[in-house]
Amino acid sequence: MQAKRCKQYISNYKTKLIEHRLQFSEKRINEIAYEFGFTDESHFNKFFRKQKGYSPSEFRKTIRLSA
Repeated sequence: MQAKRCKQYISNYKTKLIEHRLQFSEKRINEIAYEFGFTDESHFNKFFRKQKGYSPSEFRKTIRLSA
């Protein structure tokens, strides 16, 4: 039970860092994926979509339109 909460905490923290990088960086999504230790962009997209319910590119597009 505790291990599951710890893993979720780490995933949530990693997601917040990714969101920040998507918002404030001009790096391509595959570069951000590599920076966070993902072997390819599809795994990165799957992780982010599972956490947030939308893709990294959708997040970036939405955040930039609201700015």
